[in-house]
Amino acid sequence: MKEMELSPGKFRAQMCKMESAARKVLTGIFGRELPPDRLLNDFFRENRNCGARDRKAIASGVYALLRYWGWLRKLPGEELTGEIEQGSVPLNSREMLALLAGGLYIEGKNGLLTERMFAELGLARLARNPEAYLRAGAFAKSINVMERFEYRELFPEKLIGEINPQLDQNQLFAMLAKRPPMWLRCRKNAVDKLLAELAANEIPATQIPGGDGSAVRVDNPGVSLFTLETFQNGDFEVQDLASQVIGLAAAPAPGERWYDACAGAGGKTLQLAELMSNRGTIVAGDIRISALENLKKRCRKAGYSNVTIRPHDGSPWKGKHPYDGVLLDCPCSGSGVWRRNPGCQWIMSAEKIAALTEKQRRILAGNAPAVKVGGVLIYATCSLFAAENLSVVEDFLAKNPGFALENFPHPLTGEDTGGMLQVDGGAFDCDWMFVARMRRNC
Repeated sequence: MKEMELSPGKFRAQMCKMESAARKVLTGIFGRELPPDRLLNDFFRENRNCGARDRKAIASGVYALLRYWGWLRKLPGEELTGEIEQGSVPLNSREMLALLAGGLYIEGKNGLLTERMFAELGLARLARNPEAYLRAGAFAKSINVMERFEYRELFPEKLIGEINPQLDQNQLFAMLAKRPPMWLRCRKNAVDKLLAELAANEIPATQIPGGDGSAVRVDNPGVSLFTLETFQNGDFEVQDLASQVIGLAAAPAPGERWYDACAGAGGKTLQLAELMSNRGTIVAGDIRISALENLKKRCRKAGYSNVTIRPHDGSPWKGKHPYDGVLLDCPCSGSGVWRRNPGCQWIMSAEKIAALTEKQRRILAGNAPAVKVGGVLIYATCSLFAAENLSVVEDFLAKNPGFALENFPHPLTGEDTGGMLQVDGGAFDCDWMFVARMRRNC
């Protein structure tokens, strides 16, 4: 059944749920500084009567609201916006739904849902302009607000100075206005099978050049891939292209021993296991036991027998047998994935970045002894801030002369990196991530 086939009563009920979800998320972000994806998941757990269609519509509306908050925040007026950003939502139902409809219109997706919301609110149907900032202007005029919009407004002004200077800021800001595609990492011997199954299900997908040939881009991220035979067989994982670059920079060899100290749910652990042809040993550790339990299941499903799960408390490594390689995908601001989880940028601050930087330095220093002489240390974050990346690595190397940067080719272009790489999400339509490769010489 299509969206337009919802009865008026059911459609209004859906809009009521979307409004409630938006209020919960805005209040949670600005009032409690909680991440939007967690807040939305909490809403769905609390409202189990939301079916698949409701969940899709609600998520689309809420994420569009957050993606364009830098523009939409200008519409209610300074006083109301100030209250929202202090953790309350004093908007009435019509005002809240108008902002949600505006976000969906600016995004340019979900056309049927947007049109029906406009009709329900009594707003005039608007033309589809090619640029998001033009659509923002058109929507503002439709509600009698005269504003001009720029892409840089989608990024907090107070954080612009933190951005890695190697990045094209104008391109970065413009990319924040676009939904990211879905990226898959496929077993190399199953790529043709996956592409054939996607084509059979009319899901647009492309195997990209570069890398190791395992990256597949899916151009309709709203579709479910989890019923596919290739997914059930463990032939692919959902993993952003930038994340895949981290594993390729590590370049583990079959038969080696590796330690993934901040494994989480294990996307990079699984990639290491694949690159090692299921030979050797990978010890996956994390302080989050529930995430490691998920990793266990994923390893069983994919048939990787060379992964050992080992929870830890975050203390410095004190083992007796150092590794050929250690991967530290450190906790960070997550700024490189704000495009995928919009809204987080509005609760980040320079003070939080500084605290994260200290944590990253402790993790690096505490796990460096786990690398054997001659071994490799990989430091990675999903951040686009220089303080969490270049500065952390330079500080570590200054204090640890036994380690040195080791040049490696950019996994997507083949160009020399000099040992450090900021993956440019604007250039490759993916997340922004950073990776440094260091060799222990003594």
